[in-house]
Amino acid sequence: MRIWRTACSVAAALVLGGAALRAGQLASRPAEEWTKTLEGPTRVAALKIDEVVASLRLRPGQTVADIGAGSGLLEVPLARAVGPKGRVYAEDIDAAFFPEITKRAADAKLTNVQTVLGTFTDPTLPVTSIDLALFHDVLHHVEDRGGFLKTLTRYIAPAGRIVIVDYEGGQGPHKDQPELQVTRQQIATWMAAAGMKLVDDVKLFQDKYVLAYARR
Repeated sequence: MRIWRTACSVAAALVLGGAALRAGQLASRPAEEWTKTLEGPTRVAALKIDEVVASLRLRPGQTVADIGAGSGLLEVPLARAVGPKGRVYAEDIDAAFFPEITKRAADAKLTNVQTVLGTFTDPTLPVTSIDLALFHDVLHHVEDRGGFLKTLTRYIAPAGRIVIVDYEGGQGPHKDQPELQVTRQQIATWMAAAGMKLVDDVKLFQDKYVLAYARR
């Protein structure tokens, strides 16, 4: 789960260890604690993972970046959707999640999942030809959301998309925490500044939106 303060640097976090990394995060928790939350049976059932992945309309051979991949709940279905000639970059700022992601891929006999250690302000993806970048229940944890989205667009292919799945305003577990709310209107403003326009609004949830953006 990625949660930034933009003044922090991942280099300092790596030097000082996991404690320093958590000190630079909002509502931070160690990876093992986050994993327990992320993989709670009730939460997982409510995520509609298969439906979300199907709504992305991925094609074999495409390249996907799962931004803030956490424990990797989406990596196997994403990797299967793009097939063996495709690639899934499971990006996070906390490398403590990576062994679990690697294990998931190995257990599923998948070889097209690659972990990527990002920074607080840049996903540091290894290619600039991403067909789809996905924020799944993640963007509300980013502090400089507009800045990060603008940086992310540098990695998106000309015909690529950015898809954001998050809670509608006033909904979800953080409804009483304004700093962890992200509205459709805010996303539209940030995306417009990044040169992106809304191209799809998928209706899968009563309390969440699934918004897809592409270049203007």
